[in-house]
Amino acid sequence: MSIRSHSKFVPTLLLAAAGLLGSAAAAPAQEPVATGVRDERLASAALAGSEEPPAPWAAAAPVQPGATTGSPLSDRLQIDAGYFGIDSETTLRYDGPQGGSGEVNFEEDLGVNPDASTLWLDATLRLGRRHQLKVSWTRLDRERSQFTLGRSFTWGGETYSAGLEATTTTGTDILGAYYRFALYRNDRFEVGPAIGLGYLWLDAGIRASGTVSGPAGSETRSLDESATLGSATGAIGGYTNAWLTNRLVLRADYLYIKVSPDGSEASVTDWRIGAGYYFTRHVGAGVQYKYYAYSYDRDAFDSRLGGQLRYDGFQVFASFLF
Repeated sequence: MSIRSHSKFVPTLLLAAAGLLGSAAAAPAQEPVATGVRDERLASAALAGSEEPPAPWAAAAPVQPGATTGSPLSDRLQIDAGYFGIDSETTLRYDGPQGGSGEVNFEEDLGVNPDASTLWLDATLRLGRRHQLKVSWTRLDRERSQFTLGRSFTWGGETYSAGLEATTTTGTDILGAYYRFALYRNDRFEVGPAIGLGYLWLDAGIRASGTVSGPAGSETRSLDESATLGSATGAIGGYTNAWLTNRLVLRADYLYIKVSPDGSEASVTDWRIGAGYYFTRHVGAGVQYKYYAYSYDRDAFDSRLGGQLRYDGFQVFASFLF
């Protein structure tokens, strides 16, 4: 073969080799197979017609925030509802002196049962992988009738004398909204800060009547004074969720704040610790201990309703994940 023929043949051979190398680089590596197996695979490919396997460079579908595959923390919405067995203590002041006769303890002075039960509702929405919004609501109404006062006190600017027969009503609604940020998070555990805003509605009334003795002799009296309080609340703290297994989870949070508006002093303490067990991926049950305390100590010359209330006890609930 002449040199001229070689000069034409070599470039052609190099181009063919380059084409083969490019095809080999684009195709995924395969293990050597026996001739018979290879023939069967070729026949199957021929029967498949125009169906082609996806290209190796095709992009996978993106994982949505907060929806990690196989993670118990992938729920978007959690709703809890159940029974709250409450031990309570309520001490209020309404247009009376600070301390002594101006402070009325509803359990001790008015015979209101400290033990009560009510329903409560919580909802937690996962906004993203690290962001949550939690909303909670609790309502408690209590009443005690025909209780004979054991001591005198001032309520609503009136003196309720010992010996009068009193009927007492009190009601509380607590609404809270909390934002949570997972400072640290993996598939089974998250922990981070939380900040809460809310509102508290409180009403209290004391109606009393009877005959009492005084320096001028016996006197028949009838009193009926009531007051309401609406107060914005807020607190800061932290929270944690820990899935010990795919069915068992431990949860806890703690929030607190203390402020001094207009010469008064207000504080909120709100915490809980509990566990939940899920019978299926979406339905479970749980138990937790809940503590809530609110205090609004108004200025001595402020005649509006103020004081302290505390609720704590165990909550048993059903839990739903979506």
